[in-house]
Amino acid sequence: MYHILIKGTSYKDLDFDQREKIRDALRERLEGEGIRFVEYPWVWDEDDQCLLLAGSYEKLEDAHWWTEALRSAGFEILTRTTLPGDPPGPAEIASESRRPNRPI
Repeated sequence: MYHILIKGTSYKDLDFDQREKIRDALRERLEGEGIRFVEYPWVWDEDDQCLLLAGSYEKLEDAHWWTEALRSAGFEILTRTTLPGDPPGPAEIASESRRPNRPI
């Protein structure tokens, strides 16, 4: 799965209210471009960046027109194959099954 994320500004050292202002500003900027989502799924980022999930696609090619439209509106786009909290994929499960048993 390919996840398309719109990147906002940094949350570094900001409290909840300040982070909410960043999210509000991104929502308003999107609406100014005529883009509105039914819901706004914000994604945690290890670099403390504001990230909004704009769509998930089986094939990266399927996301092409959407990502290009967002970029042409001036948004910075990131693509990820996993999101925090995703279940492990087949390769990760296979590597776990090869680990020796450890006593609890």
